[in-house]
Amino acid sequence: MKVLAIALALLDFAPVFFLAVGLLFFARLAGKLDPRCFRMGIAGFILVTVGGLARAVSNLALAITGAEIPVLAISLLVFAGPGFALCAGALYRGWQTRLGRPASQDPWIVPVTLSWAFLLLAFYVQSRGGEGREWARVLFVLAWGGSLATCALAAALGWRERLHMSAGLLAFHAFAMTLLAGVGFLGLQSIWIQVIAELLDLAAQMAFAFAAWRISAEYLTKD
Repeated sequence: MKVLAIALALLDFAPVFFLAVGLLFFARLAGKLDPRCFRMGIAGFILVTVGGLARAVSNLALAITGAEIPVLAISLLVFAGPGFALCAGALYRGWQTRLGRPASQDPWIVPVTLSWAFLLLAFYVQSRGGEGREWARVLFVLAWGGSLATCALAAALGWRERLHMSAGLLAFHAFAMTLLAGVGFLGLQSIWIQVIAELLDLAAQMAFAFAAWRISAEYLTKD
């Protein structure tokens, strides 16, 4: 069983790779639609990737030694929430520009303010001695909401260009992430549930990467 646990921990790195590829494509797409949003998309890509890699390393350490690395274990939520908020913010501004409604204010204001609000709220909950990992649930809401918003905005951009399959793949990704989050919150843990979860996560991130490539390619080839 330990060999299987290590294999699954190593498999954790694959979804991170595909997710990072997809976010990089969306950063380029946001920059194409509104040049001011490229750096914001790249910042979101970096934060989510760093958080995902840290979590994967922690899971690998847990599989090998039986003890996770606490700092790395919590990094996914700490970095992924603000990262997805930035990605969603960049795509939203790009979507508005595409609709002919460009805004003049700094595109960083809303996602950065929202991220700090959630981070401070999580710190407050933790400092108050909330039961269990209530602070983590606060950060999860930001990460989950940002992920859904990123998928929804990208799917809308894809649908606008009649890329229905890409929009459907993003819907599948959003559904899979919600399902996996539910499994995590219910605390369902067995080696076979973990196997199914890993495979579903990998499939969802591959779908995300393909859809991101297809949608961004459609817009990047336009004048």
